[in-house]
Amino acid sequence: MSLIVRNISSLREEWKQLVKKKIKKSKRKNQYTQAYQFGNNTNNQNQKSDILLIVKNIPQTIPNKNIFRLKTNIQFSISINNEFSMGSLSVDPHSNNYQVVRIDKRKNLTILTLDQINRPITPSEVLYKMFKSRNEQLAEAFHQYDLRNLNISKFELNQVSEMIEYEQSIKFLPYACYVQIYENGMWRTFQKIFNQKMLWVLGISEEMLIHYCNETKLIPISAYFDPSDEQLKVYYKIFCGRVKQIESNRDYINYNGERFTAALKIRSFFIKDEDKDQLFEYTYCVTDCENKWMSEDRIRLNQIDYFNMKPSNSTTDESSYMETQKRCGFKYIE
Repeated sequence: MSLIVRNISSLREEWKQLVKKKIKKSKRKNQYTQAYQFGNNTNNQNQKSDILLIVKNIPQTIPNKNIFRLKTNIQFSISINNEFSMGSLSVDPHSNNYQVVRIDKRKNLTILTLDQINRPITPSEVLYKMFKSRNEQLAEAFHQYDLRNLNISKFELNQVSEMIEYEQSIKFLPYACYVQIYENGMWRTFQKIFNQKMLWVLGISEEMLIHYCNETKLIPISAYFDPSDEQLKVYYKIFCGRVKQIESNRDYINYNGERFTAALKIRSFFIKDEDKDQLFEYTYCVTDCENKWMSEDRIRLNQIDYFNMKPSNSTTDESSYMETQKRCGFKYIE
């Protein structure tokens, strides 16, 4: 069985068992029967001292013009907000509609399980009109991608054996994989998976990714989103790549802020789970770049920078660095 499929199946079953568990909390004695002396000045004074009055004008509708949730699960953000980014990395547009709720490490894979944020559905026509006002080609690419995700009856189903063969062909290359599930007439992203070499392309270690996702619930991405790109060329390439399954050159950025161009190959597999009557899409995003962008020495230095570690006097490789102060709140006490 495919390494990704096997791990996802076991995680889904484990997740379902956790969801089914009930927490039983016994009631405290007199929790609802303690007498309250109405009109008692002492009680009233205590109550007043504990009250904090906050006055704020809340608009009738909360502005949400930069975030869109589509029935077809196409991820897009009109503005690039890197306020909570990891170093110089971009934030994956999936973070607009999903948050990381679980992280697992299986062999050389780091698996982020995602939970969908409850937002209203935006009609696809809204984005199509917005794209058309900027770039006709982008609008057409979005339209084709949207139609593709709506017409699931036209998908050519794959066998797991095909995924196994493909994973074997890319096992020495950096890649990320998005796992999507089609249910109740809609697509949703269930997981994003990185192999170790893909983390190296980002310029980060597994420990850095795990800490960042736990702290922010956001997902990093290696794509460079140019804030001055009014034509939104990066999204045009993403939409075309998903529909046509083609290879294209893309601008990358790593943790250190170094920008470079590399080839991105996209390949999707549609697997039907007959027992559960669910359709899965596994989208592999494979990077073909120069080896210098996967330097392990850079990763070690970045980890020192991220966790604010300082060199120790030790000369052994195993203990050449000592964590004197982590940004996550732990300190080394002498």
